[in-house]
Amino acid sequence: MRHHEGGLPDRLARAGVTVREAEVLWAVAERLRNREIAERLHVSVRTVESHIAALLRKLDAPDRAALAETGARLRRSARAGAALPAPLTSLVGRAEETSELLALLGSHRLVTLIGPGGVGKTRLALHVAESAGAESARATALADRFPGGVRMADLAPVEPESVGDTFARALGVVPEPGWPLRDIMREVAAVSGCLLLADNCEHVVAEAAEIVADLLGAGGALRVLATSREPLGIPGEVAYQVRALPLPAPDASERAESIAPYDAVRLFVDRAAAASPGFALTDAVAPAVAALCRRLDGLPLAIELAASRLRTFGPVELVEHLDRRFELLSAGARTAPPRHRALRSTIDWSYRLLDDGERALFERLGVFPADFDLAAIESACGGEDLGGEAVITLLPRLVDKSLVSTAGRGTGRYRLLETIRAYAAQRLAGSGGEPATRGRHAAHYLAFAEQAAERLRTSEQRVWLDRMTTEQPNLHAALAHAISTGDVESAWRMIAALQRFWDVTGRRRDAHRWVRQALAVADPPATPAVVAGLTEACLILDSRDARAAFDLARKAASQAAGLDGLTRARAARAVGTSATWIRPELVAPALREALAGFGDEHPWDSALTMQELAITTADLDRALQWGRDSAAFFRRAGDQICAANALYVMAQRAMSAGVADDEVQEWLGESHALAEAAGSEADMAHASVGFAQLAWLRGDHDRAAELMTECLPTLRRLGDRRCTGRALHMLGQRAYEKQEPARAEELLRASVEAVALAGQSFVLVSAIETLAAVYAAQRRPRSAAVLLGTAHRVREAAGAHMRPRRPPDQELRHALVRVLGARPFDSAHTRGERLSPAAALRLMPLDEPPLLTTP
Repeated sequence: MRHHEGGLPDRLARAGVTVREAEVLWAVAERLRNREIAERLHVSVRTVESHIAALLRKLDAPDRAALAETGARLRRSARAGAALPAPLTSLVGRAEETSELLALLGSHRLVTLIGPGGVGKTRLALHVAESAGAESARATALADRFPGGVRMADLAPVEPESVGDTFARALGVVPEPGWPLRDIMREVAAVSGCLLLADNCEHVVAEAAEIVADLLGAGGALRVLATSREPLGIPGEVAYQVRALPLPAPDASERAESIAPYDAVRLFVDRAAAASPGFALTDAVAPAVAALCRRLDGLPLAIELAASRLRTFGPVELVEHLDRRFELLSAGARTAPPRHRALRSTIDWSYRLLDDGERALFERLGVFPADFDLAAIESACGGEDLGGEAVITLLPRLVDKSLVSTAGRGTGRYRLLETIRAYAAQRLAGSGGEPATRGRHAAHYLAFAEQAAERLRTSEQRVWLDRMTTEQPNLHAALAHAISTGDVESAWRMIAALQRFWDVTGRRRDAHRWVRQALAVADPPATPAVVAGLTEACLILDSRDARAAFDLARKAASQAAGLDGLTRARAARAVGTSATWIRPELVAPALREALAGFGDEHPWDSALTMQELAITTADLDRALQWGRDSAAFFRRAGDQICAANALYVMAQRAMSAGVADDEVQEWLGESHALAEAAGSEADMAHASVGFAQLAWLRGDHDRAAELMTECLPTLRRLGDRRCTGRALHMLGQRAYEKQEPARAEELLRASVEAVALAGQSFVLVSAIETLAAVYAAQRRPRSAAVLLGTAHRVREAAGAHMRPRRPPDQELRHALVRVLGARPFDSAHTRGERLSPAAALRLMPLDEPPLLTTP
């Protein structure tokens, strides 16, 4: 099922269903009651009833049960279709293979399509995946077998170190530095029930095999359909050899009606008719068509390339030219498999038939790791020999000759098939023009990234996030080029431009890796562009290594000392932000310095600084005013993501002070609505966490735990340590209240582990102190005393705004002193003060005999 631009399936869009009505429909499909839907979407029950009435009318459903079934079917097909690229040409033949593969997927968890490049593995796999997720009577059973839909991990442009991240994104998992990505992927795989298409594994086969084995080992209903030039080598794998298309036998009749049923001939005729309208298979051309298909060994890619030549040559001439090319190119290729020789020879032949301009453009297109648009072609592939007008003239000719493909109907984007791209890249490297082309490619995408970074601050942010996501392989290739060539300033400019994209879309592992690589190149020069990059890198590092972020911020401040006021203000803000967990006394002065430096000339930067002040200002009223001011600006600018975050920060500050009034609920509701409009899953999850905290403060602990349980898998999948720690803390507290000490210990330990990495003192202190109470209840008083010491250390090191509102539990302390004695308690408490939270967890629980009485 296709989707329109707003993300709704076509049937819903045509029926006039709104995004909010679609959300209600999905909830009805989950068999939720109206009250549950209202609570999930934070609307009234009456509003839900109104939406359901509208859906019944618009979708012509007789009752709620039929509406639920319609929703389940549409969402299932929507999930399946959204993840797969839409083929632009029909699949010719492969009916028997499709049936066999669908049957194999029914009884085996891993099926790998193997075969040489150009044999059609990817096209067949896509067709099988579409059939598995199709909304049709024939495929209903398969669609039901994959309730999680069909997901695709395209490994063609991926380096070995990024294979895990690519699989994670296919499963909807956001990679986060320092977190066990494999564990979270296994959790998601165990419950997703999806068909995972892992395409083009051959160049990363070891890494892909390890991850696929891990995912399948998690159990559940996950199935994997892979394509590779060799098997993955995993126990239980079914290696399915994709063979060339059936060919007429050499001694068979070569009349048109005799050869027409063969799939190789059918493919040639289909593509030939598209290339040269009016072409028909007649007895006169049938022998040449049969010979051509045999010469090309039935390889689909080779046949399609040859068919594209019918604009220039007739079938008989094609065979003659191909024969000569095979003779010329046979030397040096005798050890290659015949099908590889056929493919290479066909591409060689197509290349040699190009004129000089076409060859130059084709070679330079090999610089693109993924698809690209016309503006990028003109920038990266132009030069003294190829101006913009020449590119516009030459590109359609390469498309006509099937060397360049369009990436989708109406997208204005182009691509090279992976086999052809590798060939073009080899030609480019051999031509001597690679350095200049890669330099132009990098310059184009640096300019694009900097333009996009500005647009992300406006009401166009969702469009530009999508554009940056599409261009990610090219953006990363440009950054890699800057680093590999030692262009330090361009590297830091690119990091500065990409930081917010990385953060909003959950690409923090990518960001971390790029920052580390840039830091390893050379000591960066003191320029405004470099300082901007360093300050943005502080935000990247802060989520994992607060000390490294603070040190980098001080380096940026040192370099900015002799530069312009804007650069100094950016460096000051970096110091203020990163000092939160390291030197809290520096936070307020640095942020105020930054705010003064930005002034009225840089309102977005000022608003972002106000947001930091809302987080770090100890006085609640003043903190909330900073938040209101920043949210108001972001609303006016159309920056929905920052506005949503500012409102969430305000709600957090209020709730941390014990305020749980209707205004807090309104802030959270607006934050959720803005995040929803921006398509920010992370900010929607944050608002959900806020609603759970609000319920807890209002005394409804069961409802709070229910909300946190619902959003915890999403938080873990998104790699959000801080909110994950909050959720685990609340669930641990609830387990302790319900006198489930083993469960409480498990949850609270996990909370401390998550929050200790992310840096969030008020949750960290509360989690450690509650864990101490759990150990006391388990009659392990020395363990409890050590943890109280660690909690005391964290509490005292935190700034005033980061300390829990609730004071330490003096009753617990006195009880432990009574059980242990004052001196042993002080000894254990002092020991804990010397331990970091992570070190304390490694010791817990201490090896102490459980006491017979509880403190």
